[in-house]
Amino acid sequence: IDGANRSETDEFPIIERWMVATDLPKEIIQWDRRKDVVDPKTTAMCFYCNDAGFTPILNNPKRYVEKLKQYQMVVGIDPSPYDNMPLWIQKSQIGLNLGITYYFGTQGIKIIPNVRLGDNRTLSSLEAYPKHTLIAIGTHGFTKDLNNRDIFSDQVIRVIDYLEPSGILVYGPASDYIFGYAHLKGIPIYQYDSYTMKENKKDKLRKLSEVNYNER
Repeated sequence: IDGANRSETDEFPIIERWMVATDLPKEIIQWDRRKDVVDPKTTAMCFYCNDAGFTPILNNPKRYVEKLKQYQMVVGIDPSPYDNMPLWIQKSQIGLNLGITYYFGTQGIKIIPNVRLGDNRTLSSLEAYPKHTLIAIGTHGFTKDLNNRDIFSDQVIRVIDYLEPSGILVYGPASDYIFGYAHLKGIPIYQYDSYTMKENKKDKLRKLSEVNYNER
């Protein structure tokens, strides 16, 4: 990431606007389910999965450049900056996201910045994201707890006010409670089912089919 412009507060590498994809993918697939990809040229690869699944990429991103180039775009990598971590660890996790996403952008991979915050002391990381572009937010698992939902909703408002994105790709549920402010601001929300959501839908359909079969 030599040559990257740096954010003022934390000196994170700044993701440049020219790196960001302007088209929408047909689907978003998480890295640990990449075998499910049907057409790489219409797929965004994301990393909204267990950190252990993409640790090899964190350790050696150069090795994965050619593998990731086959996809239409890549959503920024997602090391988890949990709000119960010490601040320096939260910021180091965010730094990995920004640094590796920046690196992939310099290698000709179209990216969608993954906006991932820890607690509100990490809001300064927004300085490293481009304004007026598509961004991605992963929601799966973050909006079940009511307290987390309130914090998450507040952070989404802050992200929208600061970045003024042209659209938000949401991997997971996209409730009005979380994204109602985006609707009020006229910002399009593009919702993509997570792997877990897809599996739950399959289970419901299978159970419904069994009920219908048994009623014959």
